[in-house]
Amino acid sequence: MEGDVETLYENRLWKNRVEGHQRAANTAKSREEAVKTGRHMAKARQSVHIVRTEDGKVARRDDYRTSRRGVPLPPEPE
Repeated sequence: MEGDVETLYENRLWKNRVEGHQRAANTAKSREEAVKTGRHMAKARQSVHIVRTEDGKVARRDDYRTSRRGVPLPPEPE
């Protein structure tokens, strides 16, 4: 969904990008650091946080919209 925060691995860096935008909002050297920052961004935006593995598969989706604070979502169908 546009506006959700996505944590992904690209060009040897972990990045957080808001869906609908082409450029990353920030980068990190470690996955843990990127996930923590992405979670904070999603909470502030009241959106979904999508964490991807290095090969691009969805590892986790957490819902931080107002009605469902931090609830893990089932994986999207492929």
